[in-house]
Amino acid sequence: MMKSIKDIPWECGKGWWPMIEKVASAIDSFNAAHLDSPAEVSQIKQKFGGLRIYHHNAPEDIRQLIDKAIEASWHTCEKCGSTTGVTTNLEGYRLTLCPDCRKEIKPRKTIRKRIELHIKK
Repeated sequence: MMKSIKDIPWECGKGWWPMIEKVASAIDSFNAAHLDSPAEVSQIKQKFGGLRIYHHNAPEDIRQLIDKAIEASWHTCEKCGSTTGVTTNLEGYRLTLCPDCRKEIKPRKTIRKRIELHIKK
C-alpha cells in the first residue's frame, strides 16, 4: 500500500498546513485512481523561507497545484497562516512571518556581538 502524503512529516509551521492539505488531498485522489503509477512525495519542508514539496511522477495539474502552494507560501505566515503584512527576513534562518508572529521571535545577536561576548569571557 502506498503511503499517503499525510503520513510523512511536514517540516514547517502550521500556517502552511491548509495549503499542504489541499495538495495532499489531490495527490491521494490521483493515487487512488492510478495505483500502477502513483505520484510520490518524499519531503515537505520550509527552506530559505519558502515551502518545498519534493515529488516524483506527479501529473501536470498536481504540479501546478504544488507550484501555487509554494508561491502562496511566500505571502502566508508559516506560523499562523495570516496573509497580512507577511515578510521574509533575509538574515540568519529565514522565516516568512506576519508582523505579530515576527514580534515573538527573539532577535539574533550579530556575529560581531557574539565575537565580542566570546572574547570578554
